[in-house]
Amino acid sequence: MKYLISIPFALCVLFLQLLGKCFGLTYKQISVVFNLWIQGGMLVLSGCLPFVQSLVCPSLAHEGIWWVVMLSALCYAFMYLTGFVLMLRHYRLPFNRAFDRCVSDLQHIASIWHCSYYAVNIIIFVILFLLLIGFNILLAWLVTQ
Repeated sequence: MKYLISIPFALCVLFLQLLGKCFGLTYKQISVVFNLWIQGGMLVLSGCLPFVQSLVCPSLAHEGIWWVVMLSALCYAFMYLTGFVLMLRHYRLPFNRAFDRCVSDLQHIASIWHCSYYAVNIIIFVILFLLLIGFNILLAWLVTQ
């Protein structure tokens, strides 16, 4: 099991190292930029999809529930935005401090979950990220139904 987690983690590290070289950033810098800023921003944007869909979905207007759906979707998007702002404040620059704080938090989560730091990274930054993006796309699609 340990190797099953180590291989995807090593691939993620390699990806970030190569991406960092392309942009002239260290591993710590690209980790903060990609894992926190870019992935966090993508979650905020995907969290706004149901709200945007509620604004442009004509079928809801006829059913008389458009306002309920729109306000619910707006609250949902606001939760993502609030979480992103809180995350940015918690992992504020400089890069080394942000990276070290993130590592410390992930190690703390690993101790609570009784798993490795590598596993927590894969669960949060790959699996959970993809599940949330997919869920937000599904919610946006359901708004049109």
